Amino acid sequence: MMRRGARRVFPMRDRWHALQEYALGEANVEEFRRLRARDAVVSATVGAQSSTPKTIDWAAWEGKIGNKETLQCLKDFHTQQTALLDAVLGENHLTAVKEQKAGWELYDEAKTSCAQSVEKSQQILRNGARALWISFQNPPVNMLSQTEWLDADQYWQAFVEK
Repeated sequence: MMRRGARRVFPMRDRWHALQEYALGEANVEEFRRLRARDAVVSATVGAQSSTPKTIDWAAWEGKIGNKETLQCLKDFHTQQTALLDAVLGENHLTAVKEQKAGWELYDEAKTSCAQSVEKSQQILRNGARALWISFQNPPVNMLSQTEWLDADQYWQAFVEK
């Protein structure tokens, strides 16, 4: 019942199947196919349950569980969670989303932050490419002599001269 209610609340749930287009390689495609098959089995099992779920017989559990405090905690938790889920399913989420007008500033700030992060990443990539090119152009370390190294590096050359 809860799953059916959640499907009514989230009708676009089945769109994740379209992600199969992004699965690359034979192993990934096969894994995605198996995942869809398992999802179909679960959906069929849930769909086959036409009756309402059984209520919990707390009197039977009182006889089986010796610790009454634990039983009371379980009972209270079940009551609280059932009330919470019923309240969520009873809300009209579509109108709540349509009425949402505020909060776009946060979205715009996030977009700006992401753009800055992309710029920084591109700068890091360029610097890394430069470093690799310079490293590739340098002769191997075992072929350098100390004097040749000091001649090439003016900072250390000044340090040694002092």
